[in-house]
Amino acid sequence: MRGAIFDVDGTLLDSMQVWWDVVVDFFKEHGVELPYEEAKEYKEMTMKESIPTIKNRLNLDLSFEELSNTFMHMGLKQYETTVPLKKGADKYLKKLHNSGIKIAIATSGYEELCKTAFTRLGVWNYIDACAFSSEVGVNKSNPDVYLLAAKRIGIPPEECTVFEDITTGIGGAKKGGFSTCAIFDETNADETDALKQLSDHYITGWEELL
Repeated sequence: MRGAIFDVDGTLLDSMQVWWDVVVDFFKEHGVELPYEEAKEYKEMTMKESIPTIKNRLNLDLSFEELSNTFMHMGLKQYETTVPLKKGADKYLKKLHNSGIKIAIATSGYEELCKTAFTRLGVWNYIDACAFSSEVGVNKSNPDVYLLAAKRIGIPPEECTVFEDITTGIGGAKKGGFSTCAIFDETNADETDALKQLSDHYITGWEELL
């Protein structure tokens, strides 16, 4: 492995519950109790996919930019103050960095929130490049965001490992020719068996790689 490409929420950051709560609370504010399965679908979409879907679902007279800014600000305070790294993530990133392995993040999240949290947590300087699903226009069932991340660190896919916590991400990365490592997250506990079957490696925590 010459390159390591990491998802952010649920993989490096223990933050998936933040976005679950943001979406559920937003629907509650508009008088709708969001079913579990529908909330799970939004979690796996890009912003470009989820925001128009939510707008239509709730019949909102708001622009894409207005809704996007609303969601970002609903989550911003927690990224600024309380969202933690998953245990051992900082040590693993440092280990890779010190070994000369290039590190990229590939996420469907917000650039500002990622940088804010990683800077506060002292790991931003380990990251060589970033790629966002909003740049490629498709979700992680496609390899595009991982391919963009690999291009930005200058390492071919076959020499990179993608670290993910969702089955769609693992599947998309494999389509791009990447080695994959799945990591457990509480919000995806029901996908554990599928993650184990799809990925090349499976870990329950970063300590296993230290």
